[in-house]
Amino acid sequence: VGTFRAITATGDVRERAGVPAARGEMTELFVLFNRMLDRIEALVSGMRQTFDNVAHDLRTPVTRLRGTAEVALSEARDADAYRDALIDVLEASEGLTTTLDTIMDVAEAEAGALPLHLERVRLADLAADVVSLYELVAEEKGVAVKVDVVPDVFVLADRSRMRRVLANLVDNALKYTPQGRQVWIRGGAVDSHIELEVEDSGPGISPEDLPRIWDRLYRGDASRSTRGLGLGLSLVRAMVEAHGGHVAVQSKPSGGAVFTLRLPSDTLY
Repeated sequence: VGTFRAITATGDVRERAGVPAARGEMTELFVLFNRMLDRIEALVSGMRQTFDNVAHDLRTPVTRLRGTAEVALSEARDADAYRDALIDVLEASEGLTTTLDTIMDVAEAEAGALPLHLERVRLADLAADVVSLYELVAEEKGVAVKVDVVPDVFVLADRSRMRRVLANLVDNALKYTPQGRQVWIRGGAVDSHIELEVEDSGPGISPEDLPRIWDRLYRGDASRSTRGLGLGLSLVRAMVEAHGGHVAVQSKPSGGAVFTLRLPSDTLY
């Protein structure tokens, strides 16, 4: 009773009820109650971290948006100058929306609350969609995107979210692959699961960075440091794990990184 009163009075869900020594229905009730508190505490902690991340991530685009508006209003300008300022403001606001949506998706996925619209998705079609999306970017950078995906492998997944996962990995690979090199997308059934792999030809990832690249906001060392908020890989991991899968990365000694996502066998057709 004391635990119930303490939580009600203070809102501190770190309190736990003492479990009676004698086994019985009351003991099971106390155990379940403490498990519920564990879950609530994890959700509250995740929400706090999410709010901290939102405040951190939105500060830069908000500053840019405000700065653009202040400069535009600082003195009289012609119509073209005002138009350019409005375009910059729109771009900044779109960046804000994208950042906020990404953070909330990651938070929901990590909390187990991300809604998934599952359907039968052909792995090769998923790869083709993403290649088409990045065709112009790859061409402008002089990077070839190669695909080696088994044609008749299907997965039960949320199509739009898995497309976003693969798109983030390909976008990441294109950032770090120099001109004249290539990015590989491979996929198929392996033993009791399916694998989808994205390999770049970049500088690789240092051993110190490997364990932390999935963390939100982590940017890594200078060899792989580009503009961005460090949200892409945390989104990839959260989305894949929401599907019951797992993501791994390997840095090759000769250079380049291989990102591999695995989905469990019960999603195979």
